[in-house]
Amino acid sequence: MPESLGRHGKAKSLQNRRRWSERRFALALMTPALIVTLFVVFVPLFYALYLSFHKAEIVVVGGRGGLLAQFVGFKNYLYFLKDSRFWYSVRVTSYFTVVSLLIEMVAGVGVALVLNQEFFGRGIVRTVFILPWAVPTVVNARMWGLIFEPHAYGALNGLLQALHILGPTETINFLAPIPIFRNVPLVGKVTSWLGATQGINWLIVGDTWKVLPVVALLTLAGLQTIPRELYEAAEVDGANAWQRFWLITLPRLRPVLVVILVYRTMELFRVFDIIYILMAYTIPVLAIETFRQAFVYGLFGKGAAIAFLIGMFILLIAFIYIRAIYVEEE
Repeated sequence: MPESLGRHGKAKSLQNRRRWSERRFALALMTPALIVTLFVVFVPLFYALYLSFHKAEIVVVGGRGGLLAQFVGFKNYLYFLKDSRFWYSVRVTSYFTVVSLLIEMVAGVGVALVLNQEFFGRGIVRTVFILPWAVPTVVNARMWGLIFEPHAYGALNGLLQALHILGPTETINFLAPIPIFRNVPLVGKVTSWLGATQGINWLIVGDTWKVLPVVALLTLAGLQTIPRELYEAAEVDGANAWQRFWLITLPRLRPVLVVILVYRTMELFRVFDIIYILMAYTIPVLAIETFRQAFVYGLFGKGAAIAFLIGMFILLIAFIYIRAIYVEEE
């Protein structure tokens, strides 16, 4: 008996040493990535948080430039929370985000449902469909800039002239900052308050074209996890296509759709590239205002404060999404 206990104790000790050795090996493999993450992500993040509580401006002393930081507490945050231009940027960004999400989610789910069906060449269609997402962001923006070009050589104007929708000398400035529904009494005021213009709507089209494949393929991955037996049983019970979608497909897709909503909300609420490349500062979304404060005016403290306000808005929206889903499930 004591001998068996001794063997058991030695085996357990050997097993513990092996586990400890595996943990040290895993830690050794993770250490380089942790160090890189620390210096690339967390150090700039905490430095930006530090700057957001300071009046940080570029100064030149003795021919050398530097950053002068003077502690001001929450003054930078309060400045924007009281600034009407900041809240106008919030409304414009919210409009861009909500409209883009509606189009992406509806179109993405629709495309995923089509790609989930059996048809000839489905694999080729799925492969080709992902190509817009592979286009670099700057290339995508420049491409849509050529499409929306307000002269006759613009692709969309040329197409409309070829179809005789426009006259030979007629052109449309698609990216003009013209409020939509401006002649409609009540709707015109609401859309103007939201910053909804002709230009921002066409930019939504360009941005959606690039990211729609990601939304569709993520949804498609969720669709393929739904057992076929559920649909077969529903058909036997007499459920039509809409009932099968509403009672089987949508509830099963809920976790995937929440992930897509949070991911795309984060991306859209800090949209910058396509708007800056095509419109510069004409459409003052929050990311444009952050860039303007930090890199145009040189007010890095205020720029950092807006960046963290954007982060707080995104966290709040994500919390609302997740909370709404949990309440519905309960």
